[in-house]
Amino acid sequence: MFDYDEKKLVNKVIDENYLNEGDYVKKFEKKIASYLGVKYCVCVTSGTAAISLALMTLGLLPDDEVIIPNFTFIATANAVKLAGAKPIFVDINFDRFDISIKQIKKKITKKTKVIIPVDVNGRSADYKSLEFFKRKFGLRIISDSSEGFGSSFEGKKVGTFGDMSCFSFSAAKTISTGQGGAIVTNSKIFYNRLLELKDQGRRQRGTGGNDLHPVLGFNFKYTNLQAAVGLAQLKKLSSRLKKFKRRDFLYKKYLSNNQQVILPKTYDDEVLQWFDILIPNKQKVVKYLRQKNIDVRSFWFPINKQKTYKSKEKFSISDKVSAYGLWLPSCFDITEDEIQQVCNSINEIL
Repeated sequence: MFDYDEKKLVNKVIDENYLNEGDYVKKFEKKIASYLGVKYCVCVTSGTAAISLALMTLGLLPDDEVIIPNFTFIATANAVKLAGAKPIFVDINFDRFDISIKQIKKKITKKTKVIIPVDVNGRSADYKSLEFFKRKFGLRIISDSSEGFGSSFEGKKVGTFGDMSCFSFSAAKTISTGQGGAIVTNSKIFYNRLLELKDQGRRQRGTGGNDLHPVLGFNFKYTNLQAAVGLAQLKKLSSRLKKFKRRDFLYKKYLSNNQQVILPKTYDDEVLQWFDILIPNKQKVVKYLRQKNIDVRSFWFPINKQKTYKSKEKFSISDKVSAYGLWLPSCFDITEDEIQQVCNSINEIL
């Protein structure tokens, strides 16, 4: 939701006549870092770019392998490809959709360099176990926390685990600037390299003239226009998180007695981006809800079912979660009456 607050700041940027990356971006980055309790934040063009640039800081080679869950938005895999590495898929856990630690053990090779856990819908991955792999095999952990901004796990913000963490500010996220993303880290070495990678090899904004470009970089800069929207959105974060917690409480209240609806496990301090459920006879439910003008979204297809990454490898849990999963209406201003209507309809058809 966008309103007067965003318009006011965007108009201010336009009046100042500097729309490119500048002071507003720096302010937005500092506020994100402060909120998360990390040292550094770098904003870029998208969540996909964020993951790719984080990988590029590590200097990966074409044969290097990056382990990712088979159940995630395809951007996670695409980001690995963009960075020039090879994605290796691992199945997930049924109860929380997080990457399976048991399956990771089977996939680590001498070529494995990075693990990218995905905090699906704000649920934290098992970073304690992932840290063990990091130390034992000398790996890096880059978390895909695109859907986790504002969520917490065991008193620590989701997106502050591992060597670097990546966020998305695309449409429908808790904080949205239309498009955009961010990488956060506590490493100054990674931070400096990220600055170079996103701005043609420069760590500081140049003149566009006789600038020095000492290393290879590209153009993934954020803009003051986007940052202005983001700064206004951050002011709404606390109230949105409270609304989400209330939304999830109500959905659980009205669905908990339905034995055919599986409610994935969520810990108390985690905040879901959208409320999700698992239903074995999903298509029947979807058809009935749409007849009542209630729109829902099915979960992603497993990555290995997409043509670009097609394989015959078996990922039974990813297949099951994809087949059963639904995101229910979860907009910022959804009312209790609307939630009850959705739940009543699900309970009726089941």
